[in-house]
Amino acid sequence: MNLLREQFSISSDKELMLQTLALNNIRSLELVNPQTCTYPIVGRKYGHYQGKDISIIHTQSEAIEKGYDFFTKLCIVEKEYLFHIQGLKAEKVFITEEDKVIYTELPIRTQAYGWTSRQVELHNIPEEWIKTAIRALYVVGLPQGVVKIGVLPNESHIVLDINESNRFKQAPVTKAVSPFTIGADIEFMLSCDNELLPASTFFPIQGSVGCDERQIEQDSGQYALAELRPVEAETPHEVFQNMKTLVQKASALVPYENVAFRAGSMPFVGYQCGGHLHFGIPCSASLLKALDQYLAIPIAMIENSRTAKRRRRTNHGGLGRYRVKPYGMEYLSLSSWVIEPTLSLSILCLAKLVGNHHHEFQDDFVFYPVIQRAYYNGNYPVLKQLWPHIKKNIQTTSTYAQYKSELTLLFEAIERGCPIEEECDFRVNWGVEKTTERYEQDASIQIPKKLRMKHNLNEGDTTHVRAGIKLVPATIKPYPFAFQNSDKVHLSKVLRDQLSLPEGWSPTVFSSNDVLTLGPIVGILANRPFDRQTTYFQHLFNLAQEKQMLVYAFEPDDIDWDQMTIKGTSIDGEGIFPFPAVIYDRYLLIRDKSQVIKDVRFKFQYTYKIPFINSPSLFKLTGDKWKTHQLLSNDYGNHLPETKSLKQPEDLVNMLNKHGEVFVKPVGGALSMGINRILRKPTNIIMTDVQQNTSHDFANIDELLIYMAPHIKQTDYVIQEGIRRKQYNGYNVEIRVYMQKGIKNRWLRTGMVARLSNEDVLTEESEINLRVSKVLLHLYPDSTERKLISKQIGKLAGGIVETVQDEVGTFGEIAVDLCIDQYDSIKLLEINAKPDNLFSQIRAYKLRTLAGHRLLNYASILAGYEGL
Repeated sequence: MNLLREQFSISSDKELMLQTLALNNIRSLELVNPQTCTYPIVGRKYGHYQGKDISIIHTQSEAIEKGYDFFTKLCIVEKEYLFHIQGLKAEKVFITEEDKVIYTELPIRTQAYGWTSRQVELHNIPEEWIKTAIRALYVVGLPQGVVKIGVLPNESHIVLDINESNRFKQAPVTKAVSPFTIGADIEFMLSCDNELLPASTFFPIQGSVGCDERQIEQDSGQYALAELRPVEAETPHEVFQNMKTLVQKASALVPYENVAFRAGSMPFVGYQCGGHLHFGIPCSASLLKALDQYLAIPIAMIENSRTAKRRRRTNHGGLGRYRVKPYGMEYLSLSSWVIEPTLSLSILCLAKLVGNHHHEFQDDFVFYPVIQRAYYNGNYPVLKQLWPHIKKNIQTTSTYAQYKSELTLLFEAIERGCPIEEECDFRVNWGVEKTTERYEQDASIQIPKKLRMKHNLNEGDTTHVRAGIKLVPATIKPYPFAFQNSDKVHLSKVLRDQLSLPEGWSPTVFSSNDVLTLGPIVGILANRPFDRQTTYFQHLFNLAQEKQMLVYAFEPDDIDWDQMTIKGTSIDGEGIFPFPAVIYDRYLLIRDKSQVIKDVRFKFQYTYKIPFINSPSLFKLTGDKWKTHQLLSNDYGNHLPETKSLKQPEDLVNMLNKHGEVFVKPVGGALSMGINRILRKPTNIIMTDVQQNTSHDFANIDELLIYMAPHIKQTDYVIQEGIRRKQYNGYNVEIRVYMQKGIKNRWLRTGMVARLSNEDVLTEESEINLRVSKVLLHLYPDSTERKLISKQIGKLAGGIVETVQDEVGTFGEIAVDLCIDQYDSIKLLEINAKPDNLFSQIRAYKLRTLAGHRLLNYASILAGYEGL
């Protein structure tokens, strides 16, 4: 394997070298795709002929034409340093300086372009730069070489290049001096009811059971990770016994059945847990490489890849992570291996064996790019192919027989292929008994420092937290995941339960009058089962989650008025929720429940002061066709079909005589229910129930009036003239215009949908939906006419909405249904306060999402939030 490395050094393939550095979380030049990147970029060729083949590329065509092999992001490098590294030690460092520079567009600091180098003192170089250079050389598999570090304008540093060097004589591999001590510090975390509980709640900072130095927030005094610090010893068994004692000691300090000890790679996302090993022998490249190959890679085969690959990209995870210590070396690459006691002993024994025989392990497979990629990506099938080779080399050592029984357990776990269960309470595995006592947290809200400063909040203070209309006191604490999102907050289980909030929701915060309001929380009032509205509601749930809003759907029977809670359906399924801050009314009227829904709306609106996106007063207007007609007839009479209130039989006779075709519609009807089309022919009169698609044939007008008389007495009707509409391929055309309030509380036209039907009135069964652009192109091939009619449609819809708003007050959305008659006149058919979102049916998914965002933005405004 050494021969292969010497023949195919990664440093000779600069593109592969940069990929390897990125894989190992080492900041370096970023490779880019010329087809998707932002220009300018840097074009490079394999070989790097003293830098003469490096150029700035300004366009994609230039990138293709000039034949460059790979491309990197253009970085402004202020200074460059050349680190001469041997093994794990920096021998010298040089800074590049101008001499007679002949190329200045992109500084290529080589002798060919007039640059020279001057040696500087190593002690004047930041320790972090030196560590980066050493690790960069190590991960590409070179025993010695020159690493070029670039310093950016913000003082951060990146690796620019690596070249192998033979200037130094390779240091001999030193055999470990036995006996030597081995020790560890093993991190773990506390989980209370599946939520992070700071380790400093129970453990001191120092001591054999203490806290890792990483605080949840700078100067917060809260520490997330606990640490077991067993006394070092010459045998793995002594260290193991020390560990067992410390597990028992730690458990005695936390005697609660609902607090779990969690370990592994990353018990909580963002908090990596390490199982650091201490070796009482000098640090060397040989020892580090052996630990990576014969300890880290085998253990990777039994780790949970989902969390392990996250940790491997952190500053302590990954290959080649170590610290030089006065006693020797601390190896940092391993995750916390305290979960299974039998495996813990196996790992300690294997670590001791590798320390004894590292000088005998001369393999270099850890430096193969395919192996590194498999390690970082958790690709077990690839890593397992190495296992026979690794196992054989371990078994051939003279120490193997001493630890055979212990190592067999680890070998069996690897060959069985079952990852360690990380989500358990590892105290159970160690045989530690817990009490039945529960740890009760207080009602607290964890808020990042940035938000605390914004809202003038102090850690430890008590505030009042509102969710919907519920209000409870809570203590302010730091947020342990602020490094991931400085705008999120987290609620303790007690506070969530008091506010009836779901576990997974992380709300935004609005502060006013010493009250923290969470949300916004929007309740969708609808009929169960939600049926055809289910997909639409799910879409709103998903959009709301992105905005950190909480949206749930419910019906009147779900409301518990005494507890002020609602059993609803959210993105996570069924749950109990607080009364919302805003209600989106999608309840479709059922006659036998009309009074129930009226009472519900009244109580929400007037007793609990909860605003509606579309108010009940709007539904009252749009639910009365005659009042709607009267309201709009003054300003938009030219665009309304002639409409009369049906009070006397003569009203029907006069309209039928005048138009020959009329529609009789219930004043309060919806969804085409109760609509009848009456058509007068030379020999008879035909009346068709639009929804039922059933017909009655009458010989004369008197028979029709006799049939209609009892209906007129029971129900209020309007009579509306029939309109001959424009047609598309034989289908009548209607156009639905979606009007919504935008983020600035102004009316906007979100989009339009063409609705086609072979019937005179649209029904759910007969409706076909198409893009308006396609239908208008067919109806008006001339672009000027098409633009004019489209403009007229938009202007009319906007005016109608403003008139309705002047009548009923502010609301958030409405659909205006129009048609174009045979004379190219636009006619209003209906306004709909509960329009279906038809954009998905015409595959206008961007408009569908826009409509959802606008609805939620308006809800946020009603709840007191701005610009979510």
